[in-house]
Parts: sequence; structure tokens; C-alpha cells
Amino acid sequence: YSWLKCHCNKEEIEDMYKKVLDIAVMIHSNATEYLAECPLLQDRVFDCEHFRWETEYFIERFVKGIKKIETENLTVLKDEFHSLAYKADSLPKTIIHRDFQSQNIMITKGRPRLIDYQGMRIGPPAYDIASILWDPYYRLKDDMRERLLKYYINKIRTPPRPPLAKGGWGDFKTREDNKGVTVFNENAFKENLLLCRLQRHMQALGAYGFLSAVKGKRYFLKHIPEGLRLLK
Repeated sequence: YSWLKCHCNKEEIEDMYKKVLDIAVMIHSNATEYLAECPLLQDRVFDCEHFRWETEYFIERFVKGIKKIETENLTVLKDEFHSLAYKADSLPKTIIHRDFQSQNIMITKGRPRLIDYQGMRIGPPAYDIASILWDPYYRLKDDMRERLLKYYINKIRTPPRPPLAKGGWGDFKTREDNKGVTVFNENAFKENLLLCRLQRHMQALGAYGFLSAVKGKRYFLKHIPEGLRLLK
């Protein structure tokens, strides 16, 4: 976060983001291959219950806590949130950092390293990509974000890929090329990304509400406009 504020060179910033995405690829593929060796992590699944917690957090800490809005037809809204949670839970899962954003990445001697990984779970990899490429802390230009998303997709689609914790990469590989070899379904991944973005942006707004109103860290309020823009 601080490094980005001190650098204006677009090429240098994009190169650093690619290094960050390389870490995401490593977690989502290589590390996931060894999931069987970590029983504690196997039980930490980012499931429907956790997704619903995020949207309840959004309602309580942002909609009610910051905006002071008492939602009409709350039952209908909760039905929508249940549907979103079930869809997000049905996505293929890998190991994910779960809070993969600029304030949890430290730049050391020109290399990015992760902190705050105690929240790591088994969840949809698109959630991490939503967290870093649509990060309210730092607004990426749309063209750079598209290039970076393409970079991640090209990296993650490169075989071999290990099986996922749920569903397998086959969930994405739904078509075959002219040689009969299954290929990464970019459109399916982008649809998954949309679901994860909705979840992530609501979680972030809930967090900003909690940190500012409950913890007294008022400086988090400045990130709300961008978080709300991304959610819209």
C-alpha cells in the first residue's frame, strides 16, 4: 500500500502486480497440490456459512452502522444473499489467502511477500483475484487490470494443474480444443469472479464500517467511496 503511493511508474507497478499474482498462482496450484499434508487447513473451508457471514457483516456494519439505513423487505434481500452464498460455495476450491489485498503484501528488496495469512482457507481462487485486482485501497486503471487478469489466467491455465479441494479444475475446463485436449474455460472463471467480487466488496465495506465506527479507526472511512463504487 505504501509502496504503491511512492511509485508513479506504471510499468514498475504493473511488474510488481505480476509478481504478486505469481504468488497467487503458487498458492492456488502448487501449494494446493500438498493440501493432504495439512489436516488443519483441510478443515478450514470457505463455505456457504462464511459467505453468509460476510453479507450479514455488510448489512450490520455498513448499511445499518454507517449509512443508518433500515432495509425494507429484508427477507427478500436475505434470500438473494443465500442464493449468492450457495453459488459462491459451489465454485471449485483451492487454498486461498482470503485477504489478498495491498495492505497484506510487503515489498522486501523488490520482492512481494505475504503477511496476515492466518485467515487462509479452502475457497474459490477467484476470491483472491477479486481482492487484489479490485482493491479499494488502490484503484487500478481498467486497462492495467485487464492485462493483469489475463496474466493470471494464462499462468493458472498452464498444465499440469493439481486437483482442487472441491470440483477440480474440470469445473473450468468445460470445452476441448481441436485435438481433444481440455482447456481452461476463461468465461467460466470470469463468471466465478463476478460472484466473488460481490462477496468481497460487501465484506470490505462491512470491515470499514466495523473498524471506523466500533474500533474508532476513522481513517478507514476514506476507503468507503471506492469500495461502494466497486460494489455497484
